[in-house]
Amino acid sequence: MAPFSMFLALEPRLRDVWHLSNTASGWISSAYYAGYMVAVPVLVSVTDRVDARSVWLGSTALAALSAVGFGLTAQGVATALLFQFLAGAALAGTYMPGLKLIADRISGVIHPRYVAFYTTSFTVGSSASFYAIGRLESWLPWQTAVASAAVGPVIAWLLVFAFLPAAPPRTVEHTGDSLRHWKAVARSADAVRYVLAYACHMWELFAVRAWLVPFLVFVETIQGRPAFASAATVAALISLIGVPASLAGAELSARMDRRGLVTTIMLLSAVTSILLGLTISTTWAIVITMAVVYNVFVSADSAALTSGIVAVAPPESRGTAMALYSMAGFAAASAGSLAVGALLDALGGQSVTSWAFAFAMIGASNIVGANILGRART
Repeated sequence: MAPFSMFLALEPRLRDVWHLSNTASGWISSAYYAGYMVAVPVLVSVTDRVDARSVWLGSTALAALSAVGFGLTAQGVATALLFQFLAGAALAGTYMPGLKLIADRISGVIHPRYVAFYTTSFTVGSSASFYAIGRLESWLPWQTAVASAAVGPVIAWLLVFAFLPAAPPRTVEHTGDSLRHWKAVARSADAVRYVLAYACHMWELFAVRAWLVPFLVFVETIQGRPAFASAATVAALISLIGVPASLAGAELSARMDRRGLVTTIMLLSAVTSILLGLTISTTWAIVITMAVVYNVFVSADSAALTSGIVAVAPPESRGTAMALYSMAGFAAASAGSLAVGALLDALGGQSVTSWAFAFAMIGASNIVGANILGRART
């Protein structure tokens, strides 16, 4: 996850260096998720037929190369789009294939707690990426800070290669007919509902992650810079709140009605998103407190949704279900990130009013997701 924020943590700096509009920044941010969306149907569904470890190792190597490429050669929108796209494709071959890699090595139904610990590693990694790249950029040229992020995937590659043995995919039936797996998932109404609800969740989650640093930098123009940390560091700390929130959500989903829990969290998240957008002119204490509360709700349903798709998907087509789930989620993530930038520009640039409308739009997706998931059986 180290290259995750190679553009996001530096967006305010690169916006000035490359003379970017908010829409251009949105395009670069969304390219990461577009790369994921394009690659995930192939890289995840193939894990129903080959060991996910092979997919994971190749994709981790691509993550390292994308960080080096961005740091050493990115000079504007076109090259930034390219390396963001490649980094997103690398994530497509590591995130859900990594979960499938675990599922193939555990007997029985994978427990929500396993899913929660795995999905929170995404939050830990992305938060650490914000912090590390932000700090390195204060000491080194931004190009060196980004290229240094390649160290993370290299270490990850060595760990998995050395300590995780190969294993065949654990499916009911092995066949080259990939279309059969896609049809099986499409016939599962609950699986489709979880896919659509996840798309609504990801619209919100990654719009927030893509624009949190620019939002905090804008708040600095109103409130002055907080004495204790930079915007990238504050964003990293706020994102880390998602770790216990996601773990708690997974534990609760294992003990109570998952559907009811997730729909409630989604509705609370929609409300807090609107409230956060209205805090800019208050104080730093209120802004950060509301951002923390909002991030709790944003993250609390992540693991619960993922354990839900694992639970309701046809067992023999679980990898394909996870591919569709990820593809829809990151398509929405790409659209949400771009939509925020486009909306800010449509409203005349970054202002107190435009940010309020942006957060209202971000949170509105949860109302749609809650309505869709409310019709599921479990």
